[in-house]
Amino acid sequence: MNSLSNDTINSLVIQKNSSLSIENFQVEILAYLGQFTSDVYYFQVNILPTDTNITSCKLGLLRIGSIEGGLSRELKLREALADYKLVAPLLAQIMVDSAIINLHPPDSENSPNLEKQEYQEHKIESDEENHQHGIEANITKENTESSAPELLTTSIDIDNESDYLEEEYYEEQEIIPNLSTQKLLLLNYLPDETKTLENWLKAEHSLEESIFLASQVCQFLRYVHQQNWCLVCVLPQLIEMATPIQFFDLTSAYPVGETLTSGLLGDYCAPELAYDKNPVNELMSSYTVAALLYHAIHKQPIQLEQSIDIKINPIPRIYQLLKISLSPIPEERFPLSQLLGNLVETRQAINTPKIQWQIASSSTVGLSTKRLQNEDNYGVRQQQLSNAETMILGVVADGMGGMAQGELASKLAVKTFLEEPIPTDFKTIDQRNEWLISLFQKANESVADQVKDGGTTLSVILAVAKQLMIAHVGDSRIYLLRQGEIRQISEDHSLVALLVASGQITQEESLEHPDRNVLTKSIGSKRRLSDGYVQNLKNITEELSINLENGDILLLCSDGVWDLVPTNELAEFFNTHQDLQSGVDHTINKVLERGASDNATLLTLQYRIDKF
Repeated sequence: MNSLSNDTINSLVIQKNSSLSIENFQVEILAYLGQFTSDVYYFQVNILPTDTNITSCKLGLLRIGSIEGGLSRELKLREALADYKLVAPLLAQIMVDSAIINLHPPDSENSPNLEKQEYQEHKIESDEENHQHGIEANITKENTESSAPELLTTSIDIDNESDYLEEEYYEEQEIIPNLSTQKLLLLNYLPDETKTLENWLKAEHSLEESIFLASQVCQFLRYVHQQNWCLVCVLPQLIEMATPIQFFDLTSAYPVGETLTSGLLGDYCAPELAYDKNPVNELMSSYTVAALLYHAIHKQPIQLEQSIDIKINPIPRIYQLLKISLSPIPEERFPLSQLLGNLVETRQAINTPKIQWQIASSSTVGLSTKRLQNEDNYGVRQQQLSNAETMILGVVADGMGGMAQGELASKLAVKTFLEEPIPTDFKTIDQRNEWLISLFQKANESVADQVKDGGTTLSVILAVAKQLMIAHVGDSRIYLLRQGEIRQISEDHSLVALLVASGQITQEESLEHPDRNVLTKSIGSKRRLSDGYVQNLKNITEELSINLENGDILLLCSDGVWDLVPTNELAEFFNTHQDLQSGVDHTINKVLERGASDNATLLTLQYRIDKF
């Protein structure tokens, strides 16, 4: 940033269509924009090209103000912030000893007001200064909406009848050249009107986008506070929604601890700023961030009559955040660092899918006179691992062995998975796969120790957030039903499966093969499971996990189900029945209608993503 120039320009005239030089830039005044900060005049200008080969102009923002006012504070803050990327750079700056600001030259039309701000008449100088210099310059302001802060100073009331009076002509008023009337002139590029925060706030935006905006503003205000300054208001028309967001005006910044000489009101100003006895502090900036977030979510700024009891939409997390940060009692608000942390955490929570699992199941002993006990067992376990991660585990086991040994074997296997604590190292896919294998080993040892001449199949699904893993031994099955199409994602560890794989029999022949119930793998059949004994998804994909999609249905079933209900028919049942339990009940009824020569168990889990 350039230091203040010692050069002065005598009798500088600022009015529409006039031109002036600011350092190396030639500018043409296009329009008066208003007094967004009490002692600063804002003008839209054309920045004329200095290269004769270039004919196009660029729009600029020219600000003129006291050397002890908002522009002076901005220069000091810019020096503290150095080249911070969220601040739009200055193009030039000069100091002048004498200036004439003529807002209504006699040969011009009514001064345009591009930003449609509401302005009330204010004196440029205080009453004491005006009396001393014998001058008074007024700014005529239109009666439209404004988001600009306004200092509570002496003003001239306008009668309602003034609308019917003849248009007044304001004489040029010269600011007397002495120390009290020296002025600063700062030149920026003007933000693209279509990309300003003011324009952004007029459009519809998601909750996540609104929070992201507030997070960026909060990050900037926190950094400003770390330099011992506080930005107590923002001007949406002078903030550009670029990447990153950029601030073109910092005149609402004050040193920490400074007490304002006059009260300050505005859409994004903390209510205590209306009184001039409150030292500037970061809790005022916290209010500014929250007021901007309120505007983004509620499609309008906080109404003046709501300043004590602000009406906030009942959105979980957002309601609490705004209620605290907009408290009329400053001490109740979040400090900027805590507010930023809450905004980031809330945005992450919104971005994290809200997963809901619908579960339905049924199990029957069947109709066989040789099976009076249900040797199938199953279970579901859900657990919240963190704010962002939910775990669900589904297990189906089909026991084998006489004298109730099969029932005990399947019960022991399922119990192992439902009761084993989740390890602390459970973040990666490999860690979760190792845990599944270890539980298979533990279940195998438990069955081998407690069940004589018995064993069980064991099929497990594990889903953490949207990542699905499986672990499987035996001929119970795991299916994935996605968008109406069904796919078996487990392998049958059986003799007929080997015969089909080797080409010795066809798939159709396997359905009636006399040895179709002979297993090649089971839990409890030997003391120690060898490497690779437990099937995972790598057997059918290249990864240990796959990502679930909204609406996916996982089906875990014993052979008593799939032996009597073909795969395509199973898919049809669940595509036809919108209710998951209805699909399960219909399937089990079909099994019973077709003889149910074995125990039959069906566990289904549907993955749903709910929006915040």
